Amino acid sequence: MIRTITCVLFLIATVFAQKPTVERLDEVRAELRPFLDALIAVESGGDDAAVGDNGKAIGCLQIWRIYYTDAKQHCPGLGGEYDDCTQRIYAERVTVAYLLRYARHAVATKHYEVLARIHNGGPAGASKKATAPYWAKVSKALTTKG
Repeated sequence: MIRTITCVLFLIATVFAQKPTVERLDEVRAELRPFLDALIAVESGGDDAAVGDNGKAIGCLQIWRIYYTDAKQHCPGLGGEYDDCTQRIYAERVTVAYLLRYARHAVATKHYEVLARIHNGGPAGASKKATAPYWAKVSKALTTKG
């Protein structure tokens, strides 16, 4: 009995520990399309070449190097380099990989507030008061888009 339980727990852990594939990132990108569009509207107004935060953030999703590194550790199959975050599809994949790493349940349930606040404030961003105004902007962009 203990052996069976151990095997089941091992299988469960293996499934949850698997790194997402690029194909999985693209599936999630499609599922989160309205959310990603709202983030892009807030972050850069749709400018793929945007540079912000005194040169620390690039692309339409204003991705910092540390955010990119986190995402790539979670999904090594991303390939590419940090500068590729100026390409929209790549930036979206990086964002999805990051959110799957730190907010898998919120991704699955499409809890956009949690996702936006983590995107803006890091892994603990959902509980930071400082990310609430950011969520208000994203929420407005979501309702404006329809």
